[in-house]
Amino acid sequence: MDITQEKIGDLKSLVRIKLKKEDYEPKVMEQIKKLAKKADIKGFRKGMVPAGVVKKMYGNSVVAEEINKSLNDQMWQYLQENKIDVLGQPIPAADQALLDIDINNMQDVDFAYEVGIAPEIDLSYIEKAKPFDKYKITVTDQMIDEEIERIRKRFATYEYPESVEQNDILSLTIEELNEDGSLKEGGVSTVSSVMMDLVKKDHQAAFLALKKQDSIEGNIWDIVDRDREGIAKNILNQTDPTHNEHIGNKFKLTLNNITRSKLAEVNEEFFKKVYGETGPTTIEGMRDLIKTELDSYFDGQTDGYLINDLYKGIIENVNFPLPDDFMKRWIKVANEKEVSDEDIEKDYPRFAKQLRWDLITRKIIRENNIENTPEEIKEQVRLKTIQQLYSYGLRDLGGDWVEQFISKQMADKEQIKQTGEQLLTDKVMLLVKSKVKLNEKPISLEDFKTMADKVNAAVEAGEE
Repeated sequence: MDITQEKIGDLKSLVRIKLKKEDYEPKVMEQIKKLAKKADIKGFRKGMVPAGVVKKMYGNSVVAEEINKSLNDQMWQYLQENKIDVLGQPIPAADQALLDIDINNMQDVDFAYEVGIAPEIDLSYIEKAKPFDKYKITVTDQMIDEEIERIRKRFATYEYPESVEQNDILSLTIEELNEDGSLKEGGVSTVSSVMMDLVKKDHQAAFLALKKQDSIEGNIWDIVDRDREGIAKNILNQTDPTHNEHIGNKFKLTLNNITRSKLAEVNEEFFKKVYGETGPTTIEGMRDLIKTELDSYFDGQTDGYLINDLYKGIIENVNFPLPDDFMKRWIKVANEKEVSDEDIEKDYPRFAKQLRWDLITRKIIRENNIENTPEEIKEQVRLKTIQQLYSYGLRDLGGDWVEQFISKQMADKEQIKQTGEQLLTDKVMLLVKSKVKLNEKPISLEDFKTMADKVNAAVEAGEE
């Protein structure tokens, strides 16, 4: 066994492995014997197949497998022992000829691999960079008022009055009429719920005057504040769009029922329903909690914007080369599906940008000994689960049920992997934020949305 390394570029080496016949032949013969004991070949009892028969039938594939395994093992052992940080995986050298595999004529093997070498990365920019803006969205009294009203709507009760008011939901029987006011045979006939908010202003007075079982005639296309397609589908319950153009303009609308939402009263019972036994018990306490939650939510939104700025700053200013020709060959060799050179050239800039970021984060993780513990991953799953439940308004579930749900999540290997990767990314960015200079800037929610929308539009357009 002989391994040599030759530098063939700034970030590329040729590693040549000379494998003696004696290095792999015993393993080949051992594998042949194992196969003979397991082989199920017609004409022989199972486990009694002569080794010579197995050798004739499967010998060349066994030789190829053992040579490949020996080369692979020796390559990775060499890389580890010499602390060579590689990109991708070693691939056969461009001029490496195919091996002549013959179990009856096993020979010494001389095989060359190309290896991409990870570049040196200078991260001094992070501490030298100009200050990054950390936006602080101002929580207004109006935001708190709107959130309280939203919660009161969620816990609202319903009543069914005799007369119509604004914001009611009307159950209407809608029937298509002929021009003379008679029911149209084969015309539209359906029952639908219509919110008063959807009725155009110049038609609202007619509906406000209705009592149950009263009827009015009118043009549904003019009455409801939606386009024709939306009215046909959601109000007239039509499933065939080709039929819509044949529907007339005259309808009879009969009021069947009225549903009125009554906002929950803010009292002791309301606080218990919303927050359980341990939450706020006064409107002042509720407002304080909502402000705290909005501050936390908005901080997460602006933090995402900051992280995007940090990413852009680092990726644009931490410069280092890549062995581009090697990486393009590696993509072609490593891809399970055939990839054209044109597609590789087209997609390579995006691939290289992601690779550069992966290398940067990998260096940060290594230099700062960043890692996850099982307890941290479980706690992260717990937090994500509770946040999800809270978003559904489920705050007062039993602890046992939550723990069972978390345990199911922990048994999902893909969930654990994704959570672990995200946790490492969060730790990297937390470290970066601790090293850069931050400039806190107050901003209104509207201005922040406008700014974030521009960034998102640029990302979608491929400009970021």
